[in-house]
Amino acid sequence: MLTRELLRFQRRSGFRPAFVDPAEPKLVEFASELLAAYEGAVGSRMRRAEQEELVDVLLKGARDPKLAAGLNKLILDRCSFDPVRSVDYPAERRRLFEAAAAALPGAGGSIEAYREALLAREGAGEFMASDIYGDLPDNERLTGWRPLYPAELLHRYNIALVQGLLVYADDLEVTAADSNPAELRRLFKYLRFFRLLAEIRRLKPKGKGKVAVGMKISGPFSIFANTRKYALQLAAFFPALVNLESWSLSAEIRLDGRAGALKLDQGCGLVSHYRNFSSYVPEEIRMFHKLFREQVSDWKIVGESPFLDGGGQEIVFPDLSFRREADGRTIHLELFHRWHRGQLDRRLALLEQKPDMQLLVGVDRALADDAAWKVLETDHPALAGRLFRFRDFPGVDRVRRVLDAFAETNSGEKKRCRKSMRT
Repeated sequence: MLTRELLRFQRRSGFRPAFVDPAEPKLVEFASELLAAYEGAVGSRMRRAEQEELVDVLLKGARDPKLAAGLNKLILDRCSFDPVRSVDYPAERRRLFEAAAAALPGAGGSIEAYREALLAREGAGEFMASDIYGDLPDNERLTGWRPLYPAELLHRYNIALVQGLLVYADDLEVTAADSNPAELRRLFKYLRFFRLLAEIRRLKPKGKGKVAVGMKISGPFSIFANTRKYALQLAAFFPALVNLESWSLSAEIRLDGRAGALKLDQGCGLVSHYRNFSSYVPEEIRMFHKLFREQVSDWKIVGESPFLDGGGQEIVFPDLSFRREADGRTIHLELFHRWHRGQLDRRLALLEQKPDMQLLVGVDRALADDAAWKVLETDHPALAGRLFRFRDFPGVDRVRRVLDAFAETNSGEKKRCRKSMRT
């Protein structure tokens, strides 16, 4: 991510990111030199301070210092720095200093005798041979990085300019269309992974054979709690949108006391680095899938969750879908987190209007504490069998029990929620 001082944009008819041309020879040359400096620093396990001095020469000689600093920031985000040794440095220093104080009186003023007495202490020689301040940031070693090509770095820079502005966004209006419905499902999964607030509706596609949707996504400035975390998750979602054949984004940006529109579409030439979908699946979701496969035999997680009819033109996209092995019955699960209060109220109202919808609702305790949960149960008694609470992410056993209970309670129903988008 680019910090505020590294963002390059123009305030002309709104906010216009100052995109670079990833094929411009001089830019490619500079990016190559910068990446080569890091590759050499990794190979020699260079100290952070030394690495900064090496790169600083390139940054100060750049035609556009802010652009150069932005590229450097993106590379730094891909680096890992570690202490010289894997030891408890504060504790080791304390023992060394105590040993030094104890050895001093017996040295008789001789530096050699003092040194020999100190080295005789167990572990002191090895610790002194390394850097006793190896845990300080400047002394940490550059131990690894995730390399990339110069053109990739420049494309990521363009994406990062937009991400940096979205941190200051009000609501986003997004349209997305693709001839492959699986791509839209993948987009919605990213939306769920990053726990964003969104209203999804069907749109009439402009191209033959395409599926189109519109989304209103709440921005950080429309959220009242944990806005920094939400802003970063919104920024992380943007590259997923760029992957589609056709897309557009419109947002109101509030920055430095001024407001203006940010408008982008597929014609901007942005290239997403989101290629391997599994690389961006949150760890808690990976773990849930793994444990569910291991611990539950009568239900299976469905690979592709369908689009459910939310009434009117609204679409409901569940977080997870489960199929019972015995009879093929499918039940969906939608999760609501701390920012999703308005969405939760709308979903509960929808379920009361459509009691046959095979949808369970999980509510994060951060959204509904004990008092709020009692109010929900009182206001929606007919939905008691499909509501449950969790903390951050539901456990496998809890989900299995809710699935079994809901399937048993509704076993006599003949209607099933089949009003999904045909794709």
